[in-house]
Amino acid sequence: MIQGTFGPYEIEALLGRGGMGDVHRARDTRRQRLVALKLLPEALSDDTEYLSRFRREQYVAARLREPHVIPIHDFGEIEGRLYIDMRLVDGKNVGELLQENGPFPPVRAVHLIGQVAEALAAAHAEGLVHRDVKPSNVLVTPRDFVYVVDFGIARSMGTTRTSLTMTGATVGTLDYMAPERFTNLPIDGRADVYSLACLLHECLTGTRPFRGEDLASLMHAHLYSEPPHASRMMAGVPPGLDAVVSRGMAKRPEDRYQTALDLAAAARDALAATEPVHHGAPTLRAPTRLVPEQADPPPQEAAARPITAALPMPVTDWGIGSSDGSHRSVDRLPAPPVRPPAGGRRPDPPAGPPAGAVPPPPSGPAPEYPGIRRPPRRRLFALLAAALALVLAAGLVYTFLLRDGDEPDGDASGAASSQPSATPSPTVDVQASVPIPVAGGLIDVGGTPGYIQVAPNGRYAYIANRDAGVVTVLDTTLDKVTATIEIEAGPPRFITFSPDGTRAYVTVYNDEKTINAVVFLDTATNDVLRTVPMGLRPFAPAPSPDGTRLYVPSHDEGLIAVVDTTSGETVATVPTPPNPHWVVMGADGKTFYTADHDSNVVTEFDVATNELVATIAVGRSPHSLAVSPDGTRLSVVNYDSNTLSVIDTATASVVQTVEVGLRPQDVTYAPDGAHLYTANVDDGTVDVVDTATGTVTARIPTGNSPTSISVTPDGRRGYVTNLDDGTVRILDLSAV
Repeated sequence: MIQGTFGPYEIEALLGRGGMGDVHRARDTRRQRLVALKLLPEALSDDTEYLSRFRREQYVAARLREPHVIPIHDFGEIEGRLYIDMRLVDGKNVGELLQENGPFPPVRAVHLIGQVAEALAAAHAEGLVHRDVKPSNVLVTPRDFVYVVDFGIARSMGTTRTSLTMTGATVGTLDYMAPERFTNLPIDGRADVYSLACLLHECLTGTRPFRGEDLASLMHAHLYSEPPHASRMMAGVPPGLDAVVSRGMAKRPEDRYQTALDLAAAARDALAATEPVHHGAPTLRAPTRLVPEQADPPPQEAAARPITAALPMPVTDWGIGSSDGSHRSVDRLPAPPVRPPAGGRRPDPPAGPPAGAVPPPPSGPAPEYPGIRRPPRRRLFALLAAALALVLAAGLVYTFLLRDGDEPDGDASGAASSQPSATPSPTVDVQASVPIPVAGGLIDVGGTPGYIQVAPNGRYAYIANRDAGVVTVLDTTLDKVTATIEIEAGPPRFITFSPDGTRAYVTVYNDEKTINAVVFLDTATNDVLRTVPMGLRPFAPAPSPDGTRLYVPSHDEGLIAVVDTTSGETVATVPTPPNPHWVVMGADGKTFYTADHDSNVVTEFDVATNELVATIAVGRSPHSLAVSPDGTRLSVVNYDSNTLSVIDTATASVVQTVEVGLRPQDVTYAPDGAHLYTANVDDGTVDVVDTATGTVTARIPTGNSPTSISVTPDGRRGYVTNLDDGTVRILDLSAV
């Protein structure tokens, strides 16, 4: 820490410390004024690339005249140390205010966010991206006037790297970092829009959108998870603001609000459509006008408690860190016993409007909110008395299947899960599948990957690595493994996701059949939420359309357990013919189907009554099931007869029988419904079947013992687990 003097500055006190430097209260002896003096790390002065960029972009930042941008008096280098001389502000940062008083009333949160948006818009107009929008970088005066600080780490739009060349220090704070910040994609102002939406959520709830035990889980959440709904966390928060946060935090920049001002306007519109909501916070006085640029106050008017935000410590490293049948399998180590869930943590409630849902603009006169006077240059609140109508978009749902064989050594297969609605969301750009896909590269995913399931949003997949006792997380954008999740309950077998993608359900059992359970995972944090005991050898489960029920087949007991996904309780059991392997839901959610391996039948049940509707004879040893995107067909691969049976769901009859490769274990549809894919474990191939003609159009070698295949919602990619190679083969399924 600097003490005494620094060039012409007399250091008086340390105000904050972080990865990008220390901030001091100092007196500028040349102009006899108190300032906030930021001293950057000494190592940066030796980084010639950063030094050049610092001078260029600080010059631009110092030119910004927007009232909500903290004025920069001077910048440069003294005694080999970079510095920024800024106005000393009388106030506290948003983080301190939240810590002291809790969440803001929605009207105050929106008011403050609007001012931050003004500052960001001015920077973006000059080609600067702030890159570190967070509570401690937003200062609030006693009159609720906002200053955004630390444009000192901003970079020009279009740059791609997150880390500084020499030090590796991360520019920005992980809790508020947009997904593209973790890639080599160019960065523009929409990265700040994402962070601004995170800040709005925190102002409304007092908590960050995502919380994780480590850097890997936080990064995973930003890349793949939808934000929680503030209205469900805090009474009095209008649901319309949930939609604003969701769109602001859309994973793809093009799906977000395109400017910070657009987000602020949408927040005002959402607030305007509700009656004023008052929490217990004291009434606040907002300024009657905003002064375009104020002269620096004389020294005696400096704040009693001046504040300038400190940056977090830099992030320098992204740590991620048998049986009685005839199927092939591998030896595995004994698994640990089932442990009860820790902490009694309950799953979050089902998600509400998806990221793209925004409230329509209201109409009619708007009431005034007490204590808020809007500045004349800012857009007025569109406060209207009309009721807010949220656009609920159907979640993207498909049938995904995988399989795990049932025999020697407990299967050599991958499990399948089916999402209730087979028709993809209109927001998904589904590509036409081709009759002869191209085999892409191999990804090393660890030993014995028995099953893979692509998440509903298509951005990642979970892989069950049996012998290792882990679920491997595969990023489908980067085609790289980004994390592993330890499953202490036992060897993971099959995985399915809740319709909204916030939960994953992993079935586990060991060879001795002493461990039989379903593990509930939080996909935002990769935390194990609970472990639910099941009947003998739980195979491939499926969720109900509303996500409130999970249907789990107990292979050795000939029944389906219906599990309440909130409580983890088994609320019903449904007897089936011997050895149910698979469960899928019908497209309308009114029926579910099971593949009954030793009975050579597929059975159909009524969801409302759990009563048997139909029994359909198929080939020998039906293994896994898939429902077509339009719901008119149900396909099943028959392991011992090397065939695919296609069932008309209206008549419950087989309409096609197709010969496929040796020992097919898994089947799934292309999202456009034009083709089917089967994973043939004994001949190392995937077959492509034309659904119109029932002919095999291609047989593609994928690796040693392919046990499962899952397809992205847009139909572009397929991923095949090769059990004995420890790899996943990529298939390019469309011409795009």
